Amino acid sequence: MNKKRSWIFSLITGALSVVAIHPSNAQDDWERVLNLRGYWKFSIGDNKKWADPKYADDDWENIDVPSTWEDEGFNGYNGYAWYRKAFDGTELEGKNVNYNLFLGYIDDVDEVYLNGHKIGFSGVFPPKFHTAYNAFRNYYLPKEYINFNGKNLLAVRVFDSEVAGGIVSGDIGIYINENDRNLAVNLRGLWDFTIEAPMYREIDNKEFLGSDKHTPPVDSKWSKITVPGEWEHQGYGNFNGTAWYKKQFVIPKELDGEDLVLMLGKIDDFDHTYFNGKWLGSTNYHDKMRVYTIPADLFTGGAINILLVYVKDTEQRGGMYEGPIGIMKQSEFTRYYRSRNR
Repeated sequence: MNKKRSWIFSLITGALSVVAIHPSNAQDDWERVLNLRGYWKFSIGDNKKWADPKYADDDWENIDVPSTWEDEGFNGYNGYAWYRKAFDGTELEGKNVNYNLFLGYIDDVDEVYLNGHKIGFSGVFPPKFHTAYNAFRNYYLPKEYINFNGKNLLAVRVFDSEVAGGIVSGDIGIYINENDRNLAVNLRGLWDFTIEAPMYREIDNKEFLGSDKHTPPVDSKWSKITVPGEWEHQGYGNFNGTAWYKKQFVIPKELDGEDLVLMLGKIDDFDHTYFNGKWLGSTNYHDKMRVYTIPADLFTGGAINILLVYVKDTEQRGGMYEGPIGIMKQSEFTRYYRSRNR
């Protein structure tokens, strides 16, 4: 990876940040509700205890975000560093709204914690280092981790291999999305993920789409992946083939008896989607929104549900790369669809 290109990229993205927050979907209507630009606490080094909201960081340096840490007095430093930022949960609208954290562009690798809980990552830390300098960071903030009555703590672990490092550009803050307001269950965030073994086994499109009986390999080794997001930015660079996504979650009891709609955003290229062991459908076009019906008799409110998405990518980017990701009532989806397509 040419990090000189990364350095030049970090200089120009500040001017393009308004465009960059909508990289490919004009319907992603993001609105910033809390500005997190400005001074953050900062320390070079690496200690997982620094994710703890109770950790005392009073003697840490202040650093301006966004900016390269080289421009903030750490010229020539390559390696690990941590950022910490407190925010007041009373400034948010409340528990009936879904929130995402925008961290812009980070050079090279990051993982993010909210009140000690890991909520997302991009790239791969050493020893299997893989940069994600050109991935826009957009992480879902699970409402169960947010303290709406007071102080919250964000901690960002960063690794830089060379040249520019840190949270380098973007409109940093907490955002809401009009597309997410109608979701009864928001499924953005960390999912389980596994590449189907062997890694590069060729499956032609006719074979992939012609069956609805796919199942994950028995010996699958599951890891975490951020959804939505290209898998190339999460340690699977240059991978073209088949892989599985898995999400376990609870549907609220008040949705018992409702027909629901599952929205999986856009997937590159093809998918088969299964809910509680039942095939919901497949789509064979990468730029088409995935929308599948969940009949009321397929779930029980208050119980654990399992969603499996089998994906085949043929070239370039792959995976569940763009939202919205979640579940809404059938009746609300009809109104939502009409409002979005006038």
